[in-house]
Amino acid sequence: MKKKSSKIIICIMVFFTFFTTSNGYSQDGKEAPQYQGLQLKVNDNWKLNFSGQINAYYVYTAQKEDKENGVEKEGFHSIQNGINQATIAFNPVYSMENGMTVSGTFDLAFGLTNHGVDSSAPAVTGFGYSSVDIRQAFIKVSTLEAGSFLIGKTFGGFGLDALLHDVSVLGIGANYSYDNPQNTTLAGIGYGYIFADKIAQINYTTPTIFNGTSRLTVGVYEPFATSDFNGSFGDAFGVTDNPNGLGYQGKFVFNKSFKKLNVYVSSSFISQEVSDNQQDLDLNGFGVDAFLKMDYGGFALSGYYYTADGIGDAGIMFGPVITVDSVVKTIKTDGYYGQLTYTLPTYPVTLGMHYGASRVKDKITDNGLAYSDSATRFTNSVSYAINANLVLKTEYTIQGRHKVFAPEANVFSLGGYFLF
Repeated sequence: MKKKSSKIIICIMVFFTFFTTSNGYSQDGKEAPQYQGLQLKVNDNWKLNFSGQINAYYVYTAQKEDKENGVEKEGFHSIQNGINQATIAFNPVYSMENGMTVSGTFDLAFGLTNHGVDSSAPAVTGFGYSSVDIRQAFIKVSTLEAGSFLIGKTFGGFGLDALLHDVSVLGIGANYSYDNPQNTTLAGIGYGYIFADKIAQINYTTPTIFNGTSRLTVGVYEPFATSDFNGSFGDAFGVTDNPNGLGYQGKFVFNKSFKKLNVYVSSSFISQEVSDNQQDLDLNGFGVDAFLKMDYGGFALSGYYYTADGIGDAGIMFGPVITVDSVVKTIKTDGYYGQLTYTLPTYPVTLGMHYGASRVKDKITDNGLAYSDSATRFTNSVSYAINANLVLKTEYTIQGRHKVFAPEANVFSLGGYFLF
């Protein structure tokens, strides 16, 4: 039965790939369609932006055998979201005569199933309700000469570019909870970068500097409690109290076009106290990253690297400490990815290839800590833009074992997303 299912999946993937590469643009020689959101102009001062997306995929996950960790070889079928849930965002903007603008963003996310996002919750049941998450709610005040201020809940800067430019940001990438699908997947979280979580924050961004090519953002945020996977402050997989002080973050962005070549570079940092249930151990977490993307013609080459101490390797403050000889120590992590995409010149087809890896220094040795095995991910993707709003997408990912989130597996997905 499993062999028959595998053959059917392979046939579907071959057909889909053939279909996407044998359909051209209706208007030859023009660029690929670009998505634009909806906008309602109320008057000269007020306008309302309205946007969102819905995505859904058939996913087959072939879990590999891992006798050492008690994992059996097994296949799982599911219908689920990608890393993004369905979202809808409202963005009212008020423009003043002096050039200042005030905008608010209210962003909701909806899951396909009633499972929720907690893997310990029961499986999908009848008469259930899909989860709804207020992902973002923030105010932004922008001026022409003084820069902009932001206050509210939105994504942090550390790791954000790695996520946004990941070929799987509207796809599946690495999967987890195979037999009980969540309303999200991992993409490359824990396989090359840390999730840029939704954070309560206050930020200031400078006006453009260096001839309009760059911006600098600095800010503070409400810090995260420690998800204590190793039980250094109590029960394993417990959660500590929130730190007393604020966290700090910053980001620098450079973006410039050189004739046909566009270069985008960013670097960010994050810093906060490691909460330890008020044991006063004076532990701190710090992470820094760098992202580069170059676009030339239909090619886009991206690279990312991060290093962190006392932050975690998947979520911010997920397992950032470990006890060695009765002493609590912060865990060092680092990760990277390389990605290449190519959009065909006469067809609305984009091919993508992505390799990422994360490693954690949490293996206890006689001399302290050493790196354990890396969590790796290799993704191939094909997407076909029917128009600027509707995109069909298929991916095939080979993911290595992540010690906390998922065993080793091969993941095939087929579906798409609709932007509005």
